[in-house]
Amino acid sequence: MEEGKAIRRAKGGAARGKMPKRHRIPGWPMAAAAAILFAFLYYVRAVLLPFVVAAALGFILSPGIDRLHARVRAVPRWVVALAVYAALLAVFGGLGYWAVPVVAGDVADLTSHAPDLIDRIIHGALPGGQLTFLGETYQVDMLTQGALGALRGFLTGGAGLALASGGIAAVFGLFLTLVLLAYFLVSGRRLARGILWLVPPEYRDEVRRLGVTLAPILRRYFIGLIAIVAYASIVSWIVFSLFHVPHAPLLAITIGLLELIPVLGPVVSIVLICLAAAEQTSVLLMASLAALAPLLRLSIDQLI
Repeated sequence: MEEGKAIRRAKGGAARGKMPKRHRIPGWPMAAAAAILFAFLYYVRAVLLPFVVAAALGFILSPGIDRLHARVRAVPRWVVALAVYAALLAVFGGLGYWAVPVVAGDVADLTSHAPDLIDRIIHGALPGGQLTFLGETYQVDMLTQGALGALRGFLTGGAGLALASGGIAAVFGLFLTLVLLAYFLVSGRRLARGILWLVPPEYRDEVRRLGVTLAPILRRYFIGLIAIVAYASIVSWIVFSLFHVPHAPLLAITIGLLELIPVLGPVVSIVLICLAAAEQTSVLLMASLAALAPLLRLSIDQLI
């Protein structure tokens, strides 16, 4: 009799979708699995870059798509997502049509005048025309030839082919990012639920609550990065154009992208601005342009 009741209770629980409670997975297997996963992701980081960029953009744009869909309930969400995607493609296409030829022209001109640029930098760093190091005296022309020889050896030693292959990979990565972005905009929610399903059941509620808490912070972080890159590029471009600095678009975009690298990026940006200031013939222009470095840094850190 009691056994029959127990069987009926078990069947009733199964019918209602109740499953026996599992034991929680200990912390060390979870930590080991996370370490293996992060090691694997680090190993394939170059391949994952388009996925990360597309996922970040989709993550930023999803709330806007949801708000638009709430206003036009008659239209499916995927239609709204594709409309936002088309508008984004138009913006990217316009920026590329305007900026790519300018930047490509700057790169070609900079490459053709690289020897003169290196010579001016070395002469500017050594006004006396020579350098004494460990009892040896080196002439500026000797240092210039040595730097040019090292650059030629670097490019002909396989680095040039690596740069060319990297450029081709970047083009394919850009197209892959655009394709993935459409997928993340349309199916981002479903993908998030699928990732949550991979979490052990006893941890899902905690992970869900953590995701709800961290999502707005992470979204603001990504938006902040985009704002900083855009701000640094636009301000640098305007200032460089006012002072007629050569290769202003390429230099401004480089300074903006360097803001993505912690600590080292701002330092390299300051060096580039100082080199641009050293190219000025007027002391007043040199001082004014050199003031851009601390002002840009302070405005980003204290305002933006």
